[in-house]
Order: sequence, then structure tokens, then C-alpha cells
Amino acid sequence: MIVRCLSIALVTLALLGGVASQVEAQTLRIGVFDAQRVFNETAEGAKIQAKLNALQTEKQDELERVQQELRAMQQNMVATAASVSNDKLRELRLKIDRKTIELESLQKSATREFQLAVEQAQADWQARLEKIVREYGKQKGYTLILPIGVVIYHADATDITADLVKIVDGSGADTGS
Repeated sequence: MIVRCLSIALVTLALLGGVASQVEAQTLRIGVFDAQRVFNETAEGAKIQAKLNALQTEKQDELERVQQELRAMQQNMVATAASVSNDKLRELRLKIDRKTIELESLQKSATREFQLAVEQAQADWQARLEKIVREYGKQKGYTLILPIGVVIYHADATDITADLVKIVDGSGADTGS
């Protein structure tokens, strides 16, 4: 992570040097934004989060259902162990083993499905936000816009996060919509 931040900082400095020489008469306009804040403060971000929460709840409910079935089978085996034949007891153990395997498989599947959903949501969100930032920068005459996480210091006047929140929520400019 540190290497990535340093790499971005070095590229930024190189770009600033190149841009500064190209735009001698033009003023350099730099903006920063907090992508996490844009996500947290927009209806679109809330909608994405709600969708992920619903998927997580659905998977947890499914796992809980299978866990309850397994517990019921185990309790049934304990309750009837003294009164059933060894063959019947072996059959109950086999069913419990199969249910345990089903639960483990379901846990892995649910975890992977949720991870994929999160990754896809993040990729879609980032692509949308990058498009909005690019359009905003062009419309407003910015030379450079950086995510706040790679900036060590910035003046408050350079923070465009509030404008991006308005744009994403549709109450700002038509940029990127």
C-alpha cells in the first residue's frame, strides 16, 4: 500500500512538472475527493450497501436453516441412540455426516458468492465514480483530480467531494449521469 501511494505521488509529481511546463500561462487547478465519503453520503451508495446487506442476510438465513436441520438430526440421534439398532444408528450418523458436508459446502459457496458480489459492486461503483470525476474535471477546468488517500496535504478549497455527492445524487450538474 505504501509503495502504491509513493508510486502515485511520484507519478503525480512528474505529471505536475510536465503539465506545468505545458500550461505556462494557464493556472494549475487541482482537486481532491474522498471516494468513501461520496459512497457513504449518496443514495446510490446506500442502495448498493442495502443490496449487499440483503444478500448477506439471505446467505446467513440459508446457513442458519441448514445448521438447525443438522442440530435437529444430532438431537434425534442422541435421543434415539439407546432404542435403535446399530444399523439404524450408523444410518443416522451417515445422514449427519452428509448434512455436515452440505453445510460446509454451503458456507464456502455463500462466502464466495458474497465476495464476488462485493467485488462487482466495488468495480461498478469505481467505474461510475471515475467517469463522473473525469467529466466534472473537464467541465470545471481542472488540471488534476486525485483521491484524497494519496494526498498528504490539501487546502479545504481543493476538496470537491461535496460537489460529487450532489452529482451522484442527481442534485448537481448533469456530469456523468
